[in-house]
Amino acid sequence: MTYAELKTNIASYLNRSDLTSDIDMFIDNTEGELNRRLRTKDMIKRATATADSQYLSVPSDWMEAINVEITSNNFRPLFQQSIESLDIYRQSNNNVAGEPIYFALVDDSIELAPTPDTSYTLQLTYYGSIDALSDSNTTNFVSTGHPDVYLYGALKHASIFLMEDERVPLFTAQFEKALEEMRLEQERAEFGKGSLLQRRRTYGKARKNIYYWNNN
Repeated sequence: MTYAELKTNIASYLNRSDLTSDIDMFIDNTEGELNRRLRTKDMIKRATATADSQYLSVPSDWMEAINVEITSNNFRPLFQQSIESLDIYRQSNNNVAGEPIYFALVDDSIELAPTPDTSYTLQLTYYGSIDALSDSNTTNFVSTGHPDVYLYGALKHASIFLMEDERVPLFTAQFEKALEEMRLEQERAEFGKGSLLQRRRTYGKARKNIYYWNNN
């Protein structure tokens, strides 16, 4: 479903011709809710950055870190810590510069420790926000693969705006159903080729079976 088609369908469901200027707000509110609640494979993004100081700006669509790793010199992942832990590390290490080992998130920046002693190339793997629909960006993975999520989400927010209390539960239920079906589909796509294998214990008392995913 394209951006224009979504707006047409929302207006048709609402059976109102005086809400044209408000429909974008309903779509924006839906996107805000999706960004807060969803973490799916289609939201995983990668970016490279040059680290040559204590702080590094994150991409504009950054929402949550998955992995940060050095790809220049020695290939090595960095370990995420709290800001307080980085301060303690710097104090114990006399704040000596070197190859980064740890990182922490500070506002819209990544703090590195130790402070880089030269330029390092980092690969940032993270959950990025959903590309907002607009006249210039007419589709995204939600509108293409799960158009009902957008439709019922926008209708829910429209009903709240219009104070149509009797319709809010109806559209909320449809939105939650579509959202859950989307999550399940994403999970199947992510682990569909895996098989559950029992991990064998070779010591100690017998305990309940433990399973892990194997993609062979």
